[in-house]
Amino acid sequence: MVVYLGGLLVFSSVALGEWERLWRGIFIVLLYAVFDLLWTYVRDKTWYLPVSSMISGLILSLVAIPEPPFRFIILLPFVAVFSKQILRLGKPRHIFNPASFSMAIIAFFVPSVSWWGVAWGRISSDMLASILFVITLAVGIMILWRQNRWHVALPFLLSYAVLLALLFWWNGVVLARLIGVVSPLILDGTVLFFATVMLIEPITSSFPYLRDRVWYGVSVGFFAVLMTYLSGVVSWANIDPLIFGLLLGNLVASLLFLPQRRARAAISAAPRQSASPKSAAIYNPSF
Repeated sequence: MVVYLGGLLVFSSVALGEWERLWRGIFIVLLYAVFDLLWTYVRDKTWYLPVSSMISGLILSLVAIPEPPFRFIILLPFVAVFSKQILRLGKPRHIFNPASFSMAIIAFFVPSVSWWGVAWGRISSDMLASILFVITLAVGIMILWRQNRWHVALPFLLSYAVLLALLFWWNGVVLARLIGVVSPLILDGTVLFFATVMLIEPITSSFPYLRDRVWYGVSVGFFAVLMTYLSGVVSWANIDPLIFGLLLGNLVASLLFLPQRRARAAISAAPRQSASPKSAAIYNPSF
């Protein structure tokens, strides 16, 4: 994953002729890793290889605004690490996708999301844009296959496409034009990257049962379309539907599904009754 995301950062920076974006991106990744390592060491007195930190830092580098003020270059990774380390349900479980949480918080003050590193990838007469789209699609399929997250990504894509079509139809787009309007929004580098990298982040997309993970994908699609509708109603340009939809899906699914996991773990950890006659006399309520 690190090689893939790092390659996207280099490819997009070179293809767009924006070398400064590459240096900024590398700096964000380094800051993220340093913040995460120091925070973990202060808490647990241990060092580790910060692979997950590099992945989240690279996501920030590819999705956040490409030329942020210096203070936001520092704030973006710091807020992401804060959400990962503090906003948790149990020791191994953070609630929100860290990169998305950081960009959403910053968005309340300044624009923070651009998808600059992946949004220009699409099938078109531009060869580089087509290459980026093919890379995003091919590697995304490989990631879904290796991590077995089809049951998250496909329900999201289906619900997102259907609900977007209903939203456009509600707003006056005739049925004959719906496919032509919706398909470019689905077959887009942004949505593919989101569905195959950010949506299936291993911690926040893991739930006890298959049906939970399916409903998680559906709920993110629903919330993304809901935020698309609300952003038009309130005219707030800083709302990115995918980012805010993902965070709402993270929160709702965690509250609904994780208590089941904790209850099941408690039952599994309960001491087993002994089969001896003495133990039977102690535990059998008839005695």
